[in-house]
Amino acid sequence: MNSSSKLLLFDYDGTIVNSELAILNGIKYALNYFNCSIPTDEVLRKNIGKPLLPLFGEYTGNSDTSFHNKLLETYRSWYLDAAQAEEINDHLYPYAYDVINDLFNDGYLLGIATNKSRSGLLEGLERHKLLKFFSCLKTVHDTKAKPEPDMGLEIISEMKVVKNNVLMIGDTINDALMSKNCDIKFIGVNWGFNDKETLMKNGAIDVVETYHDLYKKIKTVLP
Repeated sequence: MNSSSKLLLFDYDGTIVNSELAILNGIKYALNYFNCSIPTDEVLRKNIGKPLLPLFGEYTGNSDTSFHNKLLETYRSWYLDAAQAEEINDHLYPYAYDVINDLFNDGYLLGIATNKSRSGLLEGLERHKLLKFFSCLKTVHDTKAKPEPDMGLEIISEMKVVKNNVLMIGDTINDALMSKNCDIKFIGVNWGFNDKETLMKNGAIDVVETYHDLYKKIKTVLP
């Protein structure tokens, strides 16, 4: 165990990348493909960051898990096809690349804990030229989804870092609760899919307004 290494865990969707349109379009495509009713954008948006399998059950009112899996595979197939056609409507949040690059150069270890699929995460990181910065990636293909603690605990174990030197950065209650379940510090960002009040109520040290503010806060919390 390395008592001096400092680890920053990032969520992906809603924290590094604004992928709202891509996620909503993919879910709508999958539901429409199977002639299911499509919830409002407001309902879809508030659930971004949650695992899709149980959400498809909730959206369809269908308890057949094999059907949920068909919807999920249709969503993922659409996503990868759209990515190959360069039609994914997502983009980095302002100064995300610069700040992540600065944190990497400052000597922080960087990891990602996301409820996204591994293939979708790798595609996005490569397309946005971010993959080189992250030493460890955990997705729903690797372990239990957030808010369960497994992603965080596995990264901490693999990176051999003490918990006091770990900080999670994310935009949803799932990120906050995973941090709480791992007993690690959490900073929320207000440009994602949950509001400041929700994140603060669930254990955030603070909720920052910009990536520049995030850099400053990290230097205060984990100098």
